[in-house]
Amino acid sequence: MGNCELHLIKGKPIVPEGDDLVVGHISIDSDNVLGALDKLQKMNVPFRKNSSVPAGADAGSMNTNANDDMMSDKIVTQFFVRDPDGYYIEVCNCDETLTKYCLGEKDALPGYEEGVKPFSFATASVTISLMQRWVAKLDARRDQTKTLSEKVKKETDGSVEEIAKLLGYTPACEVDATILQTLKDRHSIYSDIWQNEEVDDIESVLVAAGNEPKSAETIVKLRTEFNGRLICRPPVVFEADGTKYNPEPIVTDLGTLGLTQYI
Repeated sequence: MGNCELHLIKGKPIVPEGDDLVVGHISIDSDNVLGALDKLQKMNVPFRKNSSVPAGADAGSMNTNANDDMMSDKIVTQFFVRDPDGYYIEVCNCDETLTKYCLGEKDALPGYEEGVKPFSFATASVTISLMQRWVAKLDARRDQTKTLSEKVKKETDGSVEEIAKLLGYTPACEVDATILQTLKDRHSIYSDIWQNEEVDDIESVLVAAGNEPKSAETIVKLRTEFNGRLICRPPVVFEADGTKYNPEPIVTDLGTLGLTQYI
C-alpha cells in the first residue's frame, strides 16, 4: 500500500461510544515520533498513549498492561489524538518494530514470530481446499459446543471444577508456570476469551484442565456461555501527564446465539 498502513481487527467489533477505546483510527508512521509528541505538548493538544502493543518478547513480558512507564521501551510508541470530527489519529513508530517485520524487511521479531513460511502456488491451492474442509468442521464444532453448553447449564453450577469433571478432565498436581504466564499475557489482549476470567482464577482453570491449554480454553468458553455475557477489557492507556488509566470492562449480553456469533 505504498507509504500507507491498513490496520485490521479480527472478529466482530465490540466498540462502545466514548473515549475509552481506540479501535477505528488512521495511523501515521513517523520516524520522529518523540518530535511529534513535543509538538502535541507545545500546542496543548489532548492525547493518550496506547500501551497494548508489545515491542517483541525480547523487550520483556508480552503483557504490556503491566507497564507503569508511559515511555517504556517494552511497548510500541503510539500517541492518539482526535480530529475535529472525533476520529482517532495515531502517530507511531511502528516502522522500527512492526512494519519492517510485516513487510518482510526484518527476518524475525521475538514474540511475533510463528514460523510461518511463504506459500507456493501449489501449496496455496491445497491450503484453500483444506480450508473448505476446516470451515465445515468448524460449523460442526459450533453445533457440538452449543449442545455441550446446554448440558453444562443443566448439570453443573458453572464452576470450574464441575465443568472440568463433566468433561472428564484429570486435574494436574501443580500448575505449569510457563503456560500460566502465557495465558496471563493473553488476558491483557482486548477481546481474548481469557478476559472472561479474572487473572487470579486462571491458575485454577489450567490446573483443572490438567495443564492442557485447549482444554482450559474449553472450560472458559463454557463458563462464558453459562454466565451469558462476554467480557472485553480495553487496554490500559496513559493520559498526557503519564497517569495510567484502566478503562472499565465492556460487558455484552450473549443473547440466544451465545458465543457462536463471535467466533
